[in-house]
Amino acid sequence: MLDDSNNSPIEDPNLLLALYRISQIGSSAFNIRDAFKRIIEEIQILFQPKSASISLISPNSGLLEIEYALGYPTDTKDLSLHIGKGITGRVAFNGVATISNDVEQDSRYVKLIDGIRSKMAVPLFSEGQIAGVIDVDSDKVANFTARDLKRLEAVADESITSLQSVWKQRQLITQSDQLKALISVGQKVVSNLELQGLWESITEAALDLTKSRMVTLQLYDETKEQVTMQAIKPPYQEFLSKVETLRLEESMNAAAIRTKRQVEFPNITTPDYLDLKDAPQRDDVVSCLSTPMIYEDRVIGIINIFTRTRHRFPNDEKRLLQAFASLSAAAAQNANLYARVFNSEDLLRKSERLTTLGLLSAEIAHEIRNPLTVIKLLFGSLGLQYDEADPRNKDTQIIIEKINQLEEIVSKVLSFGKAPEDLHTVWSIDELIQDTLLLVRLKMQQHRIVLNHKKTNAPIMVNASKGQLQQVFLNLIINAAEAMPDGGTLTIYSIVEESPEEERIAVYFTDTGSGIPENIQEKIFESFLTDKPEGTGLGLSIVKRIMRTHHGDISVANSSSLGTTLRIEMPLAQ
Repeated sequence: MLDDSNNSPIEDPNLLLALYRISQIGSSAFNIRDAFKRIIEEIQILFQPKSASISLISPNSGLLEIEYALGYPTDTKDLSLHIGKGITGRVAFNGVATISNDVEQDSRYVKLIDGIRSKMAVPLFSEGQIAGVIDVDSDKVANFTARDLKRLEAVADESITSLQSVWKQRQLITQSDQLKALISVGQKVVSNLELQGLWESITEAALDLTKSRMVTLQLYDETKEQVTMQAIKPPYQEFLSKVETLRLEESMNAAAIRTKRQVEFPNITTPDYLDLKDAPQRDDVVSCLSTPMIYEDRVIGIINIFTRTRHRFPNDEKRLLQAFASLSAAAAQNANLYARVFNSEDLLRKSERLTTLGLLSAEIAHEIRNPLTVIKLLFGSLGLQYDEADPRNKDTQIIIEKINQLEEIVSKVLSFGKAPEDLHTVWSIDELIQDTLLLVRLKMQQHRIVLNHKKTNAPIMVNASKGQLQQVFLNLIINAAEAMPDGGTLTIYSIVEESPEEERIAVYFTDTGSGIPENIQEKIFESFLTDKPEGTGLGLSIVKRIMRTHHGDISVANSSSLGTTLRIEMPLAQ
């Protein structure tokens, strides 16, 4: 071929047409492989090579890997070169375009395919960094000129611009898909309020999100300095039994926990990881990314993502996993809170049942004491006197002893059922209401009930038993919820009301339910009155008794088909 290096490649109409077509790739290529294919097709038109290839430096391996090739056997397309090795590797190292007129005489040449005699290689620059190399090969000696090299450089410059456009489009699509996936798995995760189910849900969601080989989740106990395996996906029981609980120094997660940052492990199959018990020694697990689950600046656990092959986790992938880990940490705290609330509500319910039993016992004891007193008085007035030897004398003594014993039992029950005044302390009425609403918040959400607590302008204090007054509030809130089976609004507000004797606080509970039938409004605070098949009819009766022990009362303020307002009132703390 004649050396026409003095002619500018810009004057070449074929090159200009090729550059134009390459410039359109960024907006018309379906994917990155389609872009590579169309670039190679333009190279084939311009240079008629025996073979050509586009190689990129892999961010995972650091090697120069062939992305698309023309004229290469299928078994060589997966070959890779170390940077600096071979003509192509040298161009990737120093960024200088090169021609080799006779590769058989060139010591730099690494033979990949037969029949190659001359070669051109030009670098691909992306944002000032070497991203890869374009190779063009010929089966003729000295087939390429300096002008050809300049033409190939022009192709490389235009190609990288189009490739960057395709990459950015692909990146935007990927980020959009990741965001959709994050939202989807996030909804799945945060809706799980049972802790063990939550751990399983998080690992399964992470596996779907990353398409990785394996995901593990370990919880961190700060006081004991140890990690405990909670879930593995896919299940790997043999591994789980070995690493259920580990000291921090035995775990690969120590660095991520102590630094509160993600830690990447490029290759956990090396001997360096043999002492770390939670690094799985498997042929199909190579790289790992450990992401801490952080809540309020505390590490509560670690999510580990394991890949099948050696993998370098890009920043986008790391940010996605960090966002997922933060979401998971919040979901864990939410589940913990729900468990505590559920337990607190259960304990309060048990306390309410005990209070109900105590007050019911006191009521029964009170009813027994009156006839018992009559029996004792009447028996004493009989003046029954018998001789010592008379068996009736012994019977009379036993009757008196048993009457006294019954009287003592009744007195003890009445004393037990009475709320001791010294257990009453000063509380803010708004705080008591707010604490009770926390207990039922999730249940109200599940029943689609909006809680509207209108706080007072200044703290209003009452002298009360916190547990008993919260039982009153809880009972009224649950009753209101049951009156709104299809959802609604419960409004709670307090008003200080003046009276000739003292200032009193009135708390109103207004629901949007169906109302209380007018014919039973005056009776709803009586014992055993209920319209619920499973009810005992003691709830509002107990509420009334508790309010009376607090020198207060409860009443129906108003009720209609639009809803009911119940009013409780009691004196302010002195």
